[in-house]
Amino acid sequence: MSTNIVDTLIAKYEEKFTESISHPLTNELCQGTLPDYKLFTYLVQDLKFFNIGLNLFGKVLALCDDPQPSIVLGKQIGFVSNDENDYFYKCLSELKEESLDDIKTKVSPMLEEPALTLPAVQKYLDFLNYLIFDCQSYVELITTMYVLEKVYLGWVEYNEHRIPSDLPYKHSEWIKLHGGPDFTKWVQFLKDEVIRVTKTDEDRKISEQAFVAALQHEIEFFNACYEYST
Repeated sequence: MSTNIVDTLIAKYEEKFTESISHPLTNELCQGTLPDYKLFTYLVQDLKFFNIGLNLFGKVLALCDDPQPSIVLGKQIGFVSNDENDYFYKCLSELKEESLDDIKTKVSPMLEEPALTLPAVQKYLDFLNYLIFDCQSYVELITTMYVLEKVYLGWVEYNEHRIPSDLPYKHSEWIKLHGGPDFTKWVQFLKDEVIRVTKTDEDRKISEQAFVAALQHEIEFFNACYEYST
């Protein structure tokens, strides 16, 4: 039985972790049944997170104390800035063309410039801004990043046997970006980094606090996007 910090935390908070990877929003996205206006809301809100997330990547890279992990982090920043960024704008444009009337009727503030930020999302953004501007703990930062990415890999894996083969781009590409060998390898790297830097009891305490906080933010983020309508 493994005794590393990450496996210990996932086992300890199994119920909360399972909640984060089995949300109706991601389940329906993977099955192709998520209404377009909910997908639009989710992507508009997630784009706010994505833009700040790039700064979080930079902060993690700046505090990394090992050259080899630094290279991996730098390469991932490049990948995210291209493939994932392109998906947001292409998919949001397609959704406006396909379901604009539904979006206007049910979530019109998501079409504003700037779009409404849901309260739970703002709370999450505040947490990320704390990490970027105030946090100096690599343990806290790398644990948070691990959780954020592990949850996304987790909902793909949770649904892998329920994903239709003929999903449209708006569903299939988002799933593709958060599954498969490359993303799995990336999440494993983050796990290894958390294990590498949690050397003391204080490190493990900080890591656990970050783990729980990040999980809770992810759950509240999904809840807010899924439940919102005007």
